[in-house]
Amino acid sequence: MWSASLAGDRILAAALAAIIWALASTLALRGLSFRPVIHNHQAAPAAPVFGPEFRPELHLHATLPAPTLHGDDTPPTVIRFPNG
Repeated sequence: MWSASLAGDRILAAALAAIIWALASTLALRGLSFRPVIHNHQAAPAAPVFGPEFRPELHLHATLPAPTLHGDDTPPTVIRFPNG
């Protein structure tokens, strides 16, 4: 910049080049850091994951009739136990 500009504008051209160089360097190196990153916050406890619970069990809540003697007239839906 210094040698390509006119004699009266050399200082202005050099200053403009320095400003543009600094701006480009700042934008290019803005994420560069030599210090270690330290996270001091505690992580929140994980929420329990909802999972439907399936149990393949069969529960029958029914009362069985009392055993009857052979020969009684009972409907066919009544369970007869053998006398032992």
